Amino acid sequence: MHKGSEAPGPHLISWNVTLRCPLRCAHCYVDAGECEAEQVLSTEEAFGVIDQICEMGRPVVILSGGEPLMRDDIFAIARYGTDKGLRMAMGTSGVLIDEKAAREIRNSGIRRVAISIDSADPAVHDAFRGVPGAWELAVQGIRHCRDAGVGVQINTTVLSPDLQAIRDVVSLGSGLGVTDYQIFFPVPTGRGNDVPWLTPQVYEDLIRDVLVTYRESGVNIRPTCAPQFRRIADALGIHNPQWGRGCIAGIHYCRIFANGDVTPCPYLPARAGNVRETPLKTIWQESPVFTVLRDPSLLTGKCGECGYRDACGGCRARSYNPDRAVTDLCGGIARPDNPEGDLCGEDPWCRYEPAGNSPKPPSVSLDPADLALLDALQDDIPLVSRPYAAIAARLGITEDEVIQKLNQLQEQGIVRNLSPVLESRHAGLSATTLVALKIPDEKIPAVARLINGYPEVSHNYRRDHRYSLWFTIAGKDERRIREIVREIQEQAGISDGDILELATVRRFKIDVRFSFPGRATREVENGPG
Repeated sequence: MHKGSEAPGPHLISWNVTLRCPLRCAHCYVDAGECEAEQVLSTEEAFGVIDQICEMGRPVVILSGGEPLMRDDIFAIARYGTDKGLRMAMGTSGVLIDEKAAREIRNSGIRRVAISIDSADPAVHDAFRGVPGAWELAVQGIRHCRDAGVGVQINTTVLSPDLQAIRDVVSLGSGLGVTDYQIFFPVPTGRGNDVPWLTPQVYEDLIRDVLVTYRESGVNIRPTCAPQFRRIADALGIHNPQWGRGCIAGIHYCRIFANGDVTPCPYLPARAGNVRETPLKTIWQESPVFTVLRDPSLLTGKCGECGYRDACGGCRARSYNPDRAVTDLCGGIARPDNPEGDLCGEDPWCRYEPAGNSPKPPSVSLDPADLALLDALQDDIPLVSRPYAAIAARLGITEDEVIQKLNQLQEQGIVRNLSPVLESRHAGLSATTLVALKIPDEKIPAVARLINGYPEVSHNYRRDHRYSLWFTIAGKDERRIREIVREIQEQAGISDGDILELATVRRFKIDVRFSFPGRATREVENGPG
């Protein structure tokens, strides 16, 4: 990429302006805390760094930490960058943002603040962040920024394989008026080395679920530190021109450490140089740490053979040997001995096998009891307090045996998950309709929140169409459906010409069953449900 010519300047620079922080987050890649970094850049040196950045273009500069608001001169630094024409942003825990701080953030020219919310459950967030009350302060910080006219993005770290945990964070953020989210699949670095993270397969499944869930929503979500999302999105037919390349480390992005060290990204502690010793532009253009990352032909292993190497590139931080360089509290970052060999290996967390390199799937042996269990699961899962006990009684085995077999089938990849499909008519909801609304872009988040407030609404999607919001309602009768539609129309100020209502007049149920060897296939009548 740009081999033999000057590389374009970075689009995005993350700057750890301090390592001081009031929290003790379990995953902190710089192990921030009470101690400041050795030889942290002074105010005047920070101004000099901004001058160096301006020689490379006008990238977005994210003032991060630690907690950037613990620097007394943080607003002076932000103001200096703003006056120089840079687009200044901030990454913060949000715990120090009161009304006064929010106004100072706005007045310093910071356009956007990224605030971390790791769970909609305050107890989960606080435990992860290491300080009681952190969740409440972060939520208040979001409100103060919104009230001050500062744009907010929510950053959330994946802590659970449950998609609902992410949905809950997005729902919380939507209620606060936030439409932009970054979902972090963190690389074990710093304190994160001691955290029991999820498995690569769980990450793969969760990325897919997130992309599918929000493909036509009114929110903008980007998985981060998971460049394989570009491959997964491509397979799903999901395209977003704002995404760019999967891994942008050293290509469109770099990180400046508190002492002036420069690395390709915060999770890749490979020292390319120091702004006190070498101009940032020279480091960006000439350091082997950066030049090797811009040449996809140097990638090895699966990443080198993959057709997605330009769009994805594999996570360079995950491929880097973590034993070579460790960022210690108030410490420095090591320079890799062999950048090409150290930085260009395959991504060990990617499950994809490029064409021609795919191993044969392992053989799976299913006994008659396995087949009987799979067949029973196709019928229904009993709606009782112990459904597996009911299935076990039907099959003539024990409840423990059913659970054990299900775990084995899941490990073998035969069963991915078991999810309920609720039949609304059996719940007393006899009337359903599909509604489409013409909503201006700037009003979509507010109207979407209004619609989501009705428990009778089961789906709500944003579409690239003149009718931009589509949602379904299931009610006890037609009268209740009319009430809901009328209330939404009146509260949102929607004219009769900007609403379509497509009531259900007949249902056609499609019943799909798999035929297992040695078991009879049932005849199922497909027709009005």
